[in-house]
Amino acid sequence: MEQWIAMLLLISAIWLLQIRKISDSVPILAFQSFVLALMAGAMWYETKLSHLFVAALLTLIVKAIIIPAILHYTIKKIDVHRRVERVTSKYTSLLIAIILSVAGFYVTSRLHLPSTKFGAPYLPVSITLMFLGTFIMIDHKKALMQGIGLITIENGLFLVAQSISYGMPMMVELGVFFDMLVTVVIIGILSFRIHSTFESLNIEKMSNLKG
Repeated sequence: MEQWIAMLLLISAIWLLQIRKISDSVPILAFQSFVLALMAGAMWYETKLSHLFVAALLTLIVKAIIIPAILHYTIKKIDVHRRVERVTSKYTSLLIAIILSVAGFYVTSRLHLPSTKFGAPYLPVSITLMFLGTFIMIDHKKALMQGIGLITIENGLFLVAQSISYGMPMMVELGVFFDMLVTVVIIGILSFRIHSTFESLNIEKMSNLKG
């Protein structure tokens, strides 16, 4: 089961790089977060650690429901259903995503990072998620996609913590989820402001602010 969950997480991250419209990214991100919640729930079932159950529940509620709802509302309000704008072409981004995925697995094997019994299959995928999230931020020009990339990186960090030590202390977990929620709200507000100022979410237009 662990291998299937890890594969779904990897596919969801690569899928984010192949979307045609910004609105397509929201259900994919919700799916990725749902799979993360499933992973934490599976770990809780195997280990009976209570904080893993809380992490799974928070991931489901905050990342798979609330955050996608905020992003969907932002996209609907701004009415940005147009095609995404990339630095590279669709096929070039796919090639780079595959290379980054291979690099993630290679780096993990070379670093010999410690892992838990049930977290070992997820460790290379967690590193790959961080790589792909960073590339999403670099490759896309729309401000909202920068936020999607940031959330993907955070999902990778969450997966690293689960893989190495079955997660972080409860208070740290709660703080991270709260910070993530506030970050998404800020991303939504900034997207409104950028769109109202430039009538576009293309971050390159922000260079016009230079004096």
